[in-house]
Parts: sequence; C-alpha cells; structure tokens
Amino acid sequence: MNELDDNKKSIRFVARRAETGNMDIKAQYRKNKSNSREQDLFTIRKACISDVEDILVLINGFAELNLMLSRGPQYLYENIKDFVVAVAETGEDNKSAKKKGTIVACGSMHVLWKDVAEIRSLTTHPDFQMHGLGKRIIERLIEDARYIGVKKVFALTLAADFFKKLGFILKKKEDLPYKIWGECRHCPKYFNCDEVGVILEL
Repeated sequence: MNELDDNKKSIRFVARRAETGNMDIKAQYRKNKSNSREQDLFTIRKACISDVEDILVLINGFAELNLMLSRGPQYLYENIKDFVVAVAETGEDNKSAKKKGTIVACGSMHVLWKDVAEIRSLTTHPDFQMHGLGKRIIERLIEDARYIGVKKVFALTLAADFFKKLGFILKKKEDLPYKIWGECRHCPKYFNCDEVGVILEL
C-alpha cells in the first residue's frame, strides 16, 4: 500500500496544474478548511462538457502508472453523462466558488445491460485523498443507479477493501457480466490482471 501511495504521489499533476493556472488550489483549500466544515468545501455533481479536460488529467495521470484504463477525449464526450465529479470550492463566496472550483475527483457508472452497470474511472487527486470523496462519489453513483432501475453495480478494482466498506462483496471476474471483457481487452494488464471483482446488489 505504501508503494502504491508513493507512486500516486509521483503523478505529474503539479506541472499540469501550473499550465492551467491552478497551482494555488491546495493552499486555498487549507485556508478555507480552517473556517468551514470539510464537507462544505467539496461539491459532488454530475459532470459537464466543460469538465472533460480536467477529468482527462485525473484519469490519465493514474493510467500512466497502470492503475486504471486511460481515456481519450472522444470517450469522455460520448459518455460524459456517466460521470460524477468532486469540485474543491476555492472562491470566497458561493458565486465565485462555482466559477473557481477545481475538479479533484471523479467516477462514472456505465450501464451494460438492463439490470447491471459498471463503476469506472474512480480516482481522486493525491492531494485530496483521505477526505471521503471516493465514498461520496460512489454513493452518488449508486443513487443514480437506483433511480434508473439498475439492480446491481460492479467494479474491477485494486482497492477491494474500500468497496467492501460500502457494502460490495468480492466476485470472481469470470462470474461478472461478459461485457466487461470488451473493456479489458484494452488494458495493458490484460494478461496479468491484478484487479479484483466486487459487486453490490441494489
């Protein structure tokens, strides 16, 4: 686990954020944290077209370390309605916060058939881990799944314990819906997969 955490810390987010003018987000977050409840500093919402660039940075930073599948702009635009994001509010008031908020975590739920959906691309910026953002995103995705009538959601993950705390149970990959293998074929770890299957009945 320590090695995995160290690898995540090595992702070149700082350089990428420097190019987009968001170098001060962590400092602003710490400043606001002293005056607000932590949960109020993050908004969980459905993703928008304008979020695609930030989502790509998050996902592909981890994909470079073989921690998840990479995604391209076409995939994001075609599936943007699958995604939920966590936004760190950095403004001084509600109006400016919405304008200045920066995406620090994301996840998606992709429907595969009439009764099953897959949770994909769940990730949190290393500077904002351990704040419950992954849990809140999963809870929002499960809420969305129930709303549209999905009966079960599953994921392939390196963090089985995280999902188990949210009610998921372990599931052999060969017992998961066959449609997952279409995604798996694109994974660099296809022939040596170390991910674990988890599933939740709704």
